Amino acid sequence: MVALWAFQSIFAQYTTESFSSAKMGKKQKIGIYKPEKYSDKQTYPLLVVLSGETLMESVISMVRYYEQFDEMPKCIVVGVFDVPLEDIAITEEVGRPINESARFFEFVSTELVPYIEGKFPIGMKAIIGSEQAGFLLNYYMISPKPVFNTYISLNPVTVPRMGDQFAAVLTEGTAKRTFYYMATSDVENKLNYDTALRFEKSLRSTPAHESVEYHFVDMKGQSVNAAKIEALAQALDLCFDVYKPIGAKEFKTKMETLSTGVFEYLEEKYNTIEKYFGIKKKPLLNDIMADYTAINSTADWESLKKLSKYVEDNGYGKTAMPQFFMAEYYEKTSDYKKALKTYQKAYTQANIDFITGDLITERINRLKSGGKK
Repeated sequence: MVALWAFQSIFAQYTTESFSSAKMGKKQKIGIYKPEKYSDKQTYPLLVVLSGETLMESVISMVRYYEQFDEMPKCIVVGVFDVPLEDIAITEEVGRPINESARFFEFVSTELVPYIEGKFPIGMKAIIGSEQAGFLLNYYMISPKPVFNTYISLNPVTVPRMGDQFAAVLTEGTAKRTFYYMATSDVENKLNYDTALRFEKSLRSTPAHESVEYHFVDMKGQSVNAAKIEALAQALDLCFDVYKPIGAKEFKTKMETLSTGVFEYLEEKYNTIEKYFGIKKKPLLNDIMADYTAINSTADWESLKKLSKYVEDNGYGKTAMPQFFMAEYYEKTSDYKKALKTYQKAYTQANIDFITGDLITERINRLKSGGKK
């Protein structure tokens, strides 16, 4: 009921189409969700949902939920609906897409994705599916030129002997990051569960390459539907982990322990966001302040100088922040004349966060009176 209400609330951003597929020789129903305040000047991750009837509403609801906390970017979500079983099923005997499933497979990669890329500026591309579709999506990994780099497989109906072939791809790695997530449950699903475990064991028979982020979750004891919803939320949370604002745990375990290179931690975080998702994200004030706090804790003043230039170049040039950080750098390195002059420049610019006119005045008066702190 909650998911249905959420789905109805985004009706203005959701449309359906009847897509004429030359590959399949028929029309295929698709649903397209674009986020609020969509702009063609911004890049968006693409999430293709093969199991549209059962997963589309949940995917859109979760995307919107995480987005409001800035824990994942705005996304384009495309669902494929009313897909017959023969279009997605892989038989044990053949072990690969054939006939109808081969045509559907080609429809997604050579028709649907290019069509969406023609309508929207797309960065990272993910594919999500459950049951038969949850296994079919694995075959995109072994394509000569993989269309997707993120795979979310929920309760897949597997062919265990194919695990070695997929494992070889995960071991070899790719030029870009590959994210792979699989989850399964055993309640009212024992035969499929046991088969999925055998497939997963074969899939991880060799270590994954460093470019591959691999996750498998055994949700034994949970019902299939409950497991799929929980797994979907977990998969999105893990996939976009680096996109999240710096929290207390990340600060304590990854930043506070640094003795040098504190600025580089922040810079690398945002470079990784752009590399993984194709998004140039403006550094969050929260993250800048976390970096500033860590710099002061470690007395890494060279990082403070770099942070000043970084914020000036990345959206904060019209605030007092760049000049304030630079003035503090001069003060900490005992260049008091430059510190005073730079604080005075900061005073003429807009306040931001704790950097106020009162604080800057206090720093200026302290330097004028010969105080050094």
